[in-house]
Amino acid sequence: MMSKVATLCYLLVAAYAPDFVSSFTTPTLRSKTTATSRSNQGQNYNLALDLLLHPLRHSLYQPNASARSNTFLQSQTTQADVTNTDTTTTTPDIIGTVALLVPSSDQPSKFGSKSPVQPPSYREAAEQLARKIKQFSDGRIAAQVVTPSDVDTSSVLNSNALIALGLTTPQDVQFLSRTFRQRRTAGEELQSSTQSLKMCQFAVDCGDNNYAPIVGPYDEANPSVVSEIAPWSDVASGKRLATQMKELFDKQTSDEFALALMLFFNRFIDKIPWVQHSIDVTWEKGLGNVEEIYNMVTKCGPCITKCLADENCKACIEALDEIDTRDQVASYRTVVSYESELLRDFSLCILQKNNIFGCTAEVPKIPYVKPLGSFRGEEMTKDIAKGIMIGHLEGCGDAALEGCKELDVSWKVACGANVAYDQFPSQNQLFYPSAKGDSMWYDPVFRVETIDGRNVWCKRHYRVRNEKVPGTFRFSVLDNGVTSDEFWTIVDVAEDLSWIVFHYAGAAGAVGQRYIGGLLCTPDGTLPPESEMEKIWDVLRSAEIEPWELFVVDNNDTSPGALEAGPPPLDFYRKTASVIG
Repeated sequence: MMSKVATLCYLLVAAYAPDFVSSFTTPTLRSKTTATSRSNQGQNYNLALDLLLHPLRHSLYQPNASARSNTFLQSQTTQADVTNTDTTTTTPDIIGTVALLVPSSDQPSKFGSKSPVQPPSYREAAEQLARKIKQFSDGRIAAQVVTPSDVDTSSVLNSNALIALGLTTPQDVQFLSRTFRQRRTAGEELQSSTQSLKMCQFAVDCGDNNYAPIVGPYDEANPSVVSEIAPWSDVASGKRLATQMKELFDKQTSDEFALALMLFFNRFIDKIPWVQHSIDVTWEKGLGNVEEIYNMVTKCGPCITKCLADENCKACIEALDEIDTRDQVASYRTVVSYESELLRDFSLCILQKNNIFGCTAEVPKIPYVKPLGSFRGEEMTKDIAKGIMIGHLEGCGDAALEGCKELDVSWKVACGANVAYDQFPSQNQLFYPSAKGDSMWYDPVFRVETIDGRNVWCKRHYRVRNEKVPGTFRFSVLDNGVTSDEFWTIVDVAEDLSWIVFHYAGAAGAVGQRYIGGLLCTPDGTLPPESEMEKIWDVLRSAEIEPWELFVVDNNDTSPGALEAGPPPLDFYRKTASVIG
C-alpha cells in the first residue's frame, strides 16, 4: 500500500468531483482566462496531478518484473523439464516452486486454533498448504514439503520461495541458518550480475532467532537505501511486500498463507489470477493510477461526491485505503462494517458498471468436487437436490423433503473453511423456491462485529439456478454494488437431514477476487454428534478441506453480541420474493 500517494489521489478526486456533478465534462488544464470561480479547482487539480506524477513516472522505466521466469538457481531449466510437453493435456505450465521446510520430528503447529479439532503437526499443515498453493495458483506453482533430515533437500536451495515452519531444535536450526546463508549468497551473486532476483525466504515460528526475510531484490539483512528514497523501485516494492507477507503468515491460516505466496509470485515471477488485479492506488501501477482516477471522476463524479459528503461512506473509503483490498478478510469486514446505499451506489458505478480498474476473475476450477450421487437410496435429481437445500425451512410445501423440521431457517452454519466469510457469528441460511420457474432464492443472514465495535445484522439475496449435474448450483448476488458468481456443490448430507456439507467456489469479477470454501451446516448450528464426525471429516477431505481449516461459528443467541444486534431479519427478502420472484 502507498498511503501518501493514496492520499494525493483522494485529494485529486475530491478536488474535481464537484465539477462533474453538474457537467460530467472531461477535466482539462485551465487557461488563465478561466473564470475565477473555477480557477482554484484547476489549481488543486494541477498541483495534485504534478505531485502524483513526479515519482510515479519513474516506474515506467523499470524492467518488467512480472515476466515469466525460470526457477531460482535453475536458470537452465525449461518448461519441458517441469511440465508435460504433450499439448493434448490440460496440465498447466509450472511458473515457479515453493519449498515448505518443516521439523525433522513432528510437533504441533499453531494452525487451526479456531477449529473443532486439535492443531495439525507442521508436516500435516504443510501438506495441506501445498495443496492450497496449487488451488490458488490454478496448478501453476508446485510446492514440496521437506525436512532437514530428508535424503534429498535440494529443493530448499532451488525453489523460488522457501518458507521454514516451526524449526527449533539445534540440528534443524543449524540446517536452516546454513540454507538461508547459501540462498542469500546465491542471490547476491545474481544481483551483482544484473540478473533480476526472483527469490523469497521466510522463517515462521522458528524460535527467537532473527532470520531476515528476502522478497525479490529486498533483503532485510542488507537493506538498500533505494527502498527508502525510491518507493517506485522493485526494492521498495519487495520491502512493502515483506511486511505484508509476514503479517499474513503470522495469522496461521491456510488461506492467508497461500495468499502471501501468491502476492510474491504475482509481483516478481508471473501474473497470478487470484491476486493479479487490485483496486488500490499503488506504486506498482505507476501512471496507471492517474488513468484510473481520471476515469473515476469522469464516469462516476456524482457518486463520488455523495459518498465523500457522507461520514459513513467516507469512513469506509478511508478504511479501505489503509489495507490491500486483495486481502479478502480485511476488505470484506471493512465493507460490511460500513455498508449503506451510498456505498453500494459508489461501488456499483466505479466497479461493476464501468470496471474502472479493469478487473476480471473466473470461478476457480481447482479442486474439482464430486457432488452427492444419491440420497435415501435414490439417484440424485434436481428436485431432490432442491429439497435438500430447503432443508428445514417452514412453509415450502411439497418442495421440502420428509424430515423437514419446519424451522425459520433451512440450515445454520456450524463451521466453515473460508477465513474471509466463515468467521462471522450467527450464520443463518434460508433456501426457498422462487415463485416463478425452477430457480430458488438463498438468503444468508449473519451477524457482523464491525471494526468500530458494533454488532449488526447483514443479509444477502442470491438467485440460485440448477447446474447441469444434479446437486450442483449457480449462485449470483449483488453484494454492496459488486456482482458475485458462485458454483455450489452438495458434497454429502445425512439421510435424516441432521447435517450437510457444501463446497463453493466463487468470483467477484469487478474487483478481481476469487474464493473457495466449504460449510458444515446443521438445523441449529451446533456440531453433529461425535459419532458422526469422522465420516464428516472424510467428506470434507474429499473436497480438499482439512478439519483444522474450519472456523467454528458462534451461534449462541444469548451472547452479548447477539442480544445487542437484536432478532435477525430472516424474512426480509422472503416476504416479497415469494410474490414477485
